[in-house]
Amino acid sequence: MYNQKYHKLDTLYNHKYGFHITGPRQEAFDAVFRLRPKVVKTLDFSVDVMKRIRQEIPDVFLIGRLFVYPQDFGQLSGGTAEAARRKGIEMAERILREEVNRDIHHIDGQPIFHAWESLNEVFPEWTDENTQKLYDEYQVAFGEKMLAAGFEPVAFNFGQGNGSGPQWLKLYPGTLETYKYLGFHEYDWPAMDRLHQLGLNGPVELHNRVPGGAGRGNDGMWRCLRYRRVMNNGIRQKYGDKHTIIITECGMTQGVWGGAALDIGPWAKECTVPPDIPGGVVSTPIAVDDYWQSLLWYNSELMKDDFVLGACLFVTGASGKPEWETFEHLGPIMDRLAVFQQVISSDFLTQTPLPAPLLVETGVSALGAVAMSAAAPVVETASFVPVRTPEVAPAAAVQPVSAPPASQWTYTLTPGQGLPLLVGEIGVKNERVVVVKPDGVVDQLTSGSKPEHGPGGFETYANVPGTYKIQFMGQSFEIPLSGQQFTKIVFNQMANPDSVQVSLNFRDGRSTYAVGEKVFVSMQVVNVTGEPVPFGILGLLTSAGQFQTSWDNGVIQPGQTFRHEDGLAFNAPGAYKLQLSICFNRKDACLSSDEGWKRFEPGLDVIVQ
Repeated sequence: MYNQKYHKLDTLYNHKYGFHITGPRQEAFDAVFRLRPKVVKTLDFSVDVMKRIRQEIPDVFLIGRLFVYPQDFGQLSGGTAEAARRKGIEMAERILREEVNRDIHHIDGQPIFHAWESLNEVFPEWTDENTQKLYDEYQVAFGEKMLAAGFEPVAFNFGQGNGSGPQWLKLYPGTLETYKYLGFHEYDWPAMDRLHQLGLNGPVELHNRVPGGAGRGNDGMWRCLRYRRVMNNGIRQKYGDKHTIIITECGMTQGVWGGAALDIGPWAKECTVPPDIPGGVVSTPIAVDDYWQSLLWYNSELMKDDFVLGACLFVTGASGKPEWETFEHLGPIMDRLAVFQQVISSDFLTQTPLPAPLLVETGVSALGAVAMSAAAPVVETASFVPVRTPEVAPAAAVQPVSAPPASQWTYTLTPGQGLPLLVGEIGVKNERVVVVKPDGVVDQLTSGSKPEHGPGGFETYANVPGTYKIQFMGQSFEIPLSGQQFTKIVFNQMANPDSVQVSLNFRDGRSTYAVGEKVFVSMQVVNVTGEPVPFGILGLLTSAGQFQTSWDNGVIQPGQTFRHEDGLAFNAPGAYKLQLSICFNRKDACLSSDEGWKRFEPGLDVIVQ
């Protein structure tokens, strides 16, 4: 989702889309107040409107960009590091003089804007190294000046399809040290995943694979999802979670094809992609539903990376250039986003998690032959009764009672092409993982040390054939490997539904409601075991088939009670039943299968008149 290391959100949505506003258009501002996006980038600095955005949407992250021409970062002023630093300071000072940044407009002592970009799409990645090093000097000087004034600078913002991890580590060391926020522009045509899918399904190119890739073809991620290709190929290995990514522009443009193809968006009436380019020539304008499906795909990928804050739809409220109208997201796309948008989490964002209980190894193992040649994942299940020494429960906690085993572990083993690596994911950070290899070599690893494989990701070489013993959190699994293949193993702790007791009550003490009126309920889920009970999704289910997620990726500690309030509305009169439904599997598994789901009784009978 989003790790909130730097910017705190009051709620999270089921999408990460924000707005890119190019001018003072009332329709764009109306859309902001209607959808309340988490990220807004704007080239308009109208004080009253920007101030209202900050006041009405307290957790919005507001980014400004000042248009300048020419975009001089020192290369036009002598081409020296000194000139680049001077131009960076000059740009910062110019932004700081904007009326919207004056102290008299501050809100509760804080500036209206959170962050500012400097220059925009200044050059492609094949620009000579000396020029790129000048830009590093420029960005450092700009960033330091903005930070001193209380603003976050947003680095890079290069055009789509530019940049690589090793390149940035070599040429932009100062920028990577100075900045927390890195900006990317991501587009494709005629679908946002076109080049990505082409890369996944094309010839094997081991030299183009990056950690965290799918292990197919060249791993894709060349236009949309380029941020992963850049960040996972050295930067996150060196800096961990230091950087938060913002997609400061995204969408679709014919311009990705270069040459005669114009930089025009999905609603353009002409196709300017040269006819000799296979796959780029399509009927235009793009069908609204086709573009919406592209946006849904892109969002599904963004939601997997907690280091991504949001993605700004270019453009929301076109103003300035006539061709920008062909990118406009107001209208059908915004209407679809409004229907799609749901709040998926709330007060848990400010809760302090309870400490995890101490663990004692059980020595339980899961054995089983794995068909390494199978294309589909292989799933093995290991049931166990873990022995744990819980921390002293607070006085208000419910004391654990005798109950069935609180959970069982499963793993999914997926062979792939590439280096003989054993890549693992246990879903939990900062746990000790021990891998005992067939030749007796022991690797001591830490879950989460390879976040490109997931929150609890780790990896080790597995080039020796035989049985690999993997131990973590008191569990032990023996996995036979060929020593010749890339292998990914995803462990999943599935809780037993009988490990909790559930109660559901009407918050307002009544069971009759009007059509469209929200029915609010109070829910309590008590962990009656001596170990934590994780769940992937918890929500309200109606007899009409309507489901609303109230919480996801939660853990209820031993003897503790999970309490929450949520509500949903019915759009037609009738008699309904409302139940609490919980999936005790990993969230991704919850979304793809019925395994791990349970509807709890008794439910609530609702009359809608």
